[in-house]
Amino acid sequence: MERSLAASLPVDPAEAAQLATTFAMDYLSWDEDRPTRRAEVLRRYLPESADTTLGWSGQGRQRADFACAGQVVADGFVLWIDVRVRVTPYERTEPRSAPATPNDVLPDGGRWSAAPAPTAPGWRVCAAVWMRLTVPIRRHDCGDLVVDLSTIPDPDDAEGHVP
Repeated sequence: MERSLAASLPVDPAEAAQLATTFAMDYLSWDEDRPTRRAEVLRRYLPESADTTLGWSGQGRQRADFACAGQVVADGFVLWIDVRVRVTPYERTEPRSAPATPNDVLPDGGRWSAAPAPTAPGWRVCAAVWMRLTVPIRRHDCGDLVVDLSTIPDPDDAEGHVP
């Protein structure tokens, strides 16, 4: 794929912060009773080859319900956004039963979130916690903003650094 002219535009920090915030909330939300929802949602943030199961074992239930972007640091073509997210974990109270058939209806213009409903049979809500992520945002070759996890340095690499 050739890079489009739009791919050369500078990344607006406010637009990047918005994308980083919604990504952080979807990244930190999951539900083992609907295991494919999170991967489907994360696909719209990441480049095509990215692993959409990253960060979750496939077990448990967790809901990110609030996020706030903070500091933005530019490093070449990447903006690193500091995001703090309030996350509510759940504890299973009953053995897992057959998954219910969802009857969700997506409103016109809406997009699915990875966050499960606030309540569900067989789950007990636990105390919320704050988590912090640093999310790298850049322009894709087509010009769209993407979360580029490949820019995160390997901690074993002595040359790597995190802004």
